[in-house]
Amino acid sequence: SSGINAEWPLRPGGCCKYPTDAASTYSNVWSDNFDSILAFSKLANYGIKGRVTDFKGSPMTGVTITVSGVSKTIKVRHPEGYFWRPLLKGTYNISASKPGYYPLSRRNIEVMENESTVVPFILIAKKPSQVRRKARRRKRSM
Repeated sequence: SSGINAEWPLRPGGCCKYPTDAASTYSNVWSDNFDSILAFSKLANYGIKGRVTDFKGSPMTGVTITVSGVSKTIKVRHPEGYFWRPLLKGTYNISASKPGYYPLSRRNIEVMENESTVVPFILIAKKPSQVRRKARRRKRSM
């Protein structure tokens, strides 16, 4: 015979790619790996974390968080303005920026091993006239 049905007899166990006795096959996976899963989940919380708000205390999204020595930036997407970034132990300069707001930098932030360092940011909006002036300059230079 031809077509996809011709491949079924070639697979161990027939046509299905998952074992029919999955419960017995995988019953020990969780217990066998519990310690390593727990250790890995703890590592995800080490580094920096914080919240970005405006001057009135309202949470901000769309803010770019930049960490010195790390090529990838963080974009704050959490509706309450929270962000987190796993980092190794060390000293970092961290900045937050968003169009229409003054950028803010925090220098010499110490990140300790096996800990989270809280780095909050409060961004202040630029005056509307400053934002419009900057936009006009960009248009003229194009």
